[in-house]
Amino acid sequence: MNKLIFLAILIGWGIASYNLKAQNKAEALPQDTTLTRPQITFVNKTYDFGKVNKGEKVLTSFYFKNTGTRPLRILQVQTSCGCTATDWSKEPIAPNAVSEITVIFDPDYQENLKGSQEKALLVISNGINKEEILILKGEVIKAQ
Repeated sequence: MNKLIFLAILIGWGIASYNLKAQNKAEALPQDTTLTRPQITFVNKTYDFGKVNKGEKVLTSFYFKNTGTRPLRILQVQTSCGCTATDWSKEPIAPNAVSEITVIFDPDYQENLKGSQEKALLVISNGINKEEILILKGEVIKAQ
């Protein structure tokens, strides 16, 4: 039992550490002061979750920075599958500020969802780059 608790803490610490590194990378992105509009700049546009068992959910965040000079608004995030849910700040993101889009992938959404997966997320904003595509990929395997 103690081993399971330790393992859960270790996994949680690893996820928190990954998120902190990604957030720090977003903060380090340079602002383009020549722009007269907002601009969304992602640290990574692809997340590979590796192999996940059927019945397990995948949770990740795509970190970004408003590298423009006006407030940025995420207007919509469209997903290519009902198996993918998203959440983001509905408040404007100030110039040079960092935020994130949280994504949950649920392989149990469809009974026959297995094997190699690639899900697209279309991020629509008021930025100079109005549409950005993010990719969530990996493999769903049968639970042991």
